[in-house]
Amino acid sequence: MNSAVCFVVSYAINAAWQVPLLATVGFAASQILRRWGPQAQHVAWVATFLISLSTPALAALRALLPLAISWGYISANSGASVAMAGTGAGHAIPAGTVLLPSTVVWLVFDLYAFALAWFAVRLLRSVKGTKSLMRRSAPLRPAAAGEEIWGQVRRAFAVADARLFSSESVAGIATTGVRRPAIILPADFASRWAADDLLSALGHELAHVRRHDYAKNLLYETAGLLTAFHPVSWMVKAQIARTREMACDAMVVESLLDRKRYRQSLLRLAERMMSPGRVATNALGLFDANILKERIMMMKLKRTIPNRLVRITMAGGATLLLLATVIGSTAFAKGVAERATEQTTSPNKVYQIGPDVTAPVLDFAPDPEFPKSAMKEPRGFGVICVVGVVVNRHGLPEDVHVVQSAGKSFDAEAIKGVRRYRFKPALRHGDPVAVAINIEVNFKKY
Repeated sequence: MNSAVCFVVSYAINAAWQVPLLATVGFAASQILRRWGPQAQHVAWVATFLISLSTPALAALRALLPLAISWGYISANSGASVAMAGTGAGHAIPAGTVLLPSTVVWLVFDLYAFALAWFAVRLLRSVKGTKSLMRRSAPLRPAAAGEEIWGQVRRAFAVADARLFSSESVAGIATTGVRRPAIILPADFASRWAADDLLSALGHELAHVRRHDYAKNLLYETAGLLTAFHPVSWMVKAQIARTREMACDAMVVESLLDRKRYRQSLLRLAERMMSPGRVATNALGLFDANILKERIMMMKLKRTIPNRLVRITMAGGATLLLLATVIGSTAFAKGVAERATEQTTSPNKVYQIGPDVTAPVLDFAPDPEFPKSAMKEPRGFGVICVVGVVVNRHGLPEDVHVVQSAGKSFDAEAIKGVRRYRFKPALRHGDPVAVAINIEVNFKKY
C-alpha cells in the first residue's frame, strides 16, 4: 500500500486521542498563565493548537520510514564481532507500528479525506463570502467628528494603512485584509453613534489590525483543516478566538478608554449590532466569540501583572507541561502499516523480513574464533565475512553459506560460528516462520 496512505491514517488515528490530551494540558497551561493576562493565555492556546497539529505526525512518520534493520554488535574476546542484517527487498516493521487490514486502512483514509474536503469547502466558502462583502462595500470617509476619532485610534495603535468601508450587508463592524487591512462598518454607523461607542468599536478592530489577527486567523483555519474532523479541535480554536478578543479589549483599555466607559460602550454596541442572518465570512467581528458577558466580567477585575520572576516561572511551567505531554504522547503513539490479506502461514516457506514479518532476534551468539593462520597479522588488522543463513521456525540456522568471502580460513570460522547461533524466530501474524537473513562477521585483531 502507498506509504502516504498509511501516513494519513496513522495521523488521523493518533490525532483522535492526542488532540483531547493536548487540549486538556493546554487548558492547564492557560490557567497557569491566567494572572499574566489574556495575551499570555492566547499564546498558550495558540501553542496548544499548533502542537496538536504536529504531534500526531511524529508517530505517523514511522509509516513512511523504510525498513530499518537493527544492527546488534556483540564483542568477542577473540577479536571478532558479529552483526545481523535482513535480506531481500522487504522492510522491517518499525517499533510502534500497528498492522491493520487493508479495508480498515482505506476506510479510515476515506473518512478522513471526506472530512478534510468538507471543511476545506466551508473555509473556501467563507473566504469567498469575505471577498464578496468587500466588493459590495464602498470606501467611507467619516464626518468631521468621526474623522477625528478615526485619527485618534490610528495614532494610538500606530496603524496608518487601515481603510474604512461601509456596507448595507453587515449588521456589525468587521475587519478583513492581509496586506491592506479594511474595517467594514454598517451604513450610517459613524453618524449615528456616540463618540465613546465609535471609539470602542474602531479601537477594538484596529487592535485586531495591529496584532495581524486576520492573517493569523486565516493561517489557523487553513492549518486546522488537518484536525478539523475532531470536535475538541473546534474547542481549541474557540479558546483562541476567546482570548484574542480579550487581548484586544485589554489594548483598548490601555490606550483609549477606561474600563467603565469601555464596558458601557460594549453593552450599547451589543444591543444593536448582534443580529442573526450574518453572511458567512472569515472576517473578524467585534462580538465573534460570543463571550460578551465574560469580557465584561474580566474588565471588572483589577489585574496585577506579576513581577518578572513570577512571569518566567509561569512561562517555564506552562512550557514544560506542554513539552512533557508531547514527549509522553509521542512515546505511546502508533504508526500504521497494512496487514497482508493472506492470513495462512506456510510451514515450509522461507519468508523475507517485511511489513508483516518481524526480524528474528539473536538469542545466543558464541564468539567466532580468530583463525590461527592469521595470528601473525599486525594489530588493527580486520576483515568482514558476510554469511547467508535461513533461520527456521524453531530459531535454528540452516543453509549457512558465504555471501561475501574474507578468505578461506576466515570463511570457515564464520560458518562454524554462525551454525552455533540460536534465535528467537521471526513472526508472521504471531506465528513463527523461517526467514532468510545475512550475518556479518567482523574479524578484527586488537
